[in-house]
Amino acid sequence: MATTRDIAEPAPLMAGKRGLVMGVANDRSIAWGIARVLHGQGAELAFSYQGGAFGRRAVPLAEGIGAKIIEKADVEDLKTVERVFDVIRKNWGSLDFVVHALAFSDRNELRGRYADTTRKNFEHTMVISCFSFTEICKLSADLMPSGGSLLTLTYGGATRVVPCYNVMGVA
Repeated sequence: MATTRDIAEPAPLMAGKRGLVMGVANDRSIAWGIARVLHGQGAELAFSYQGGAFGRRAVPLAEGIGAKIIEKADVEDLKTVERVFDVIRKNWGSLDFVVHALAFSDRNELRGRYADTTRKNFEHTMVISCFSFTEICKLSADLMPSGGSLLTLTYGGATRVVPCYNVMGVA
């Protein structure tokens, strides 16, 4: 008769999967929470970060879970994003999933009325928060020949009015 000690533990849900996490800002960011769970479930992770202060916070976190691919990428400069995917292609050959946790808007433009949003900030916000996902989908496609998963995030401000969320609600 089999006992509970005789039953093998199931493999972690993400064992053998490789993914890119984009947008870790710090140890309290949603992207980091997702990365920790993925890592805990056996995924091998690559990370990209915007640079500057983001890098000073994100790189040690990624290194702390053993990430071997940690690259700077500014989604407003497509060449830097392409470089991240080239590094993944060279090191892994394929990719199972991407977490797109990128969003930005000028903090000063989040004050006041939505109607006062400038065209410049609207376009800037949309490129970083939205269109970057489309570009990342294109770059991911050839690394996912058998399919894969692409995850992006939203916030309650996208479905209802939230004070001072303004253009980010549209993004």
